[in-house]
Amino acid sequence: MSGNKNRDVIIIGGGPAGLSCAIWLKKLGLAPVLLEASDRLGGLQTRSPYENLWIPGVQGRTGQEVAASLAAHADALSVEVRINTPALWVSEDGLAMQTDAGFLFAPYLVLATGSTPRAGRFRPAANVAIGPGAAMEALEVRGRKVAILGGGDNAFDQARFVRDRGGQVTIVSRKAPRAQKLLQNMITDVRVVIGDYTADQVGMTVNGESFDAFGVMYGFEAVVPEGLDLRRLDGYIDVDRFGATSVPGVYACGEVTNYWHPCVTTAAAHGVQVAKQISLILAR
Repeated sequence: MSGNKNRDVIIIGGGPAGLSCAIWLKKLGLAPVLLEASDRLGGLQTRSPYENLWIPGVQGRTGQEVAASLAAHADALSVEVRINTPALWVSEDGLAMQTDAGFLFAPYLVLATGSTPRAGRFRPAANVAIGPGAAMEALEVRGRKVAILGGGDNAFDQARFVRDRGGQVTIVSRKAPRAQKLLQNMITDVRVVIGDYTADQVGMTVNGESFDAFGVMYGFEAVVPEGLDLRRLDGYIDVDRFGATSVPGVYACGEVTNYWHPCVTTAAAHGVQVAKQISLILAR
């Protein structure tokens, strides 16, 4: 077993929410430890080679550059970070967790585990991208027929990406598209098919029509460590305005909660809110 080293808070997840929470906790004089399952910090932003146009005051920077900046901030403050350290199991009360290196204990736990693209019945492949970002970037689209499955913001954004790279793109959505009008108006020349459909990955067809590649944009779902039995709302962790979950001492922030519209700005703000709330409780 590993020693506790007087840690006040364990944060699981090194995306914008988890990093912001850790940075604020550190600046507020507390001792957090942040665990990240992958080999780098930044969450979904590490998968985005595109300019992030939605962060107020931040222009001309890709998602990957935003991720690197957040990680550098945490490093400058000497926040204790453990990459390549997934939480294998968390106790029901959230006070203990198991990693490959042993057990960790703290009076407070923050889940900033984010979300992952929904795959439906599809599997990632050379001609099938699940979710936006790096998966779509790796997809060969020039001169090829590409079906984008879904009708949300990411579907239209990725359809624009395919079109601009020389692909012949079709958006396929079961219902009327729910993407922002701004995004829809950017690709009025792209074919949009609305209604029930059957997409076959083996045959690479949609309702019998052949395609060379699929981009699956079915939205996202929460990532929650095993062991915790937390109240859910529409598949996400249910929290109050302070980020508190149904288990005392366990907080959640960012896209794992779907509390606010998911983006870097709201995720970071949510992490700050949780950090401030925990600091106020510990100061009593």
